[in-house]
Amino acid sequence: MKRRNTFEFALLGVTALTLVACAEEAKDEVLAYDSVESCITAGQQDESVCRSEFAEAQKLHEEVAPRYAGANQCYSDFGYNRCYQSGGSIWLPFMMGYMLAPRGGATYISSQPLYRTSASPNRYYTGANHPVGAISANGRTQVATSKVSRPPVRTRTVARGGFGKRAAGRSAGG
Repeated sequence: MKRRNTFEFALLGVTALTLVACAEEAKDEVLAYDSVESCITAGQQDESVCRSEFAEAQKLHEEVAPRYAGANQCYSDFGYNRCYQSGGSIWLPFMMGYMLAPRGGATYISSQPLYRTSASPNRYYTGANHPVGAISANGRTQVATSKVSRPPVRTRTVARGGFGKRAAGRSAGG
């Protein structure tokens, strides 16, 4: 009897872990573009939506972009001449694209800026350093549901190691 209970308990544990893992893997389909023109050309959204969501992403960029105390630190993570000085001594990477995420059905009304690191120049990352999947010709891609929401407002300046360092630390630790 004890052996059967142990087996049932183990089976229950494995089932629970599987359900949690599947829940974390939920993905949303989003649209990602490097410019308003590429959004318009893809034909997935009206021109007015492409323009207004790009403007929203640009406004959000100043709030959520990684911040650096010096140019060299920013260049280290994003590449030479891919950063600019904002607000005195703060350095930010340039916004390299934007993502339109679903909110409330099939409409795309939530956007956020995207960045490209020097370590992964062909891949987009959100302001919270979450990778965006491979993007099709029409801009469609998949992003983990938990990573689609607006990144937190940055109030802290990165002193060393910054954006790419955090990404490397996460991937190495599993």
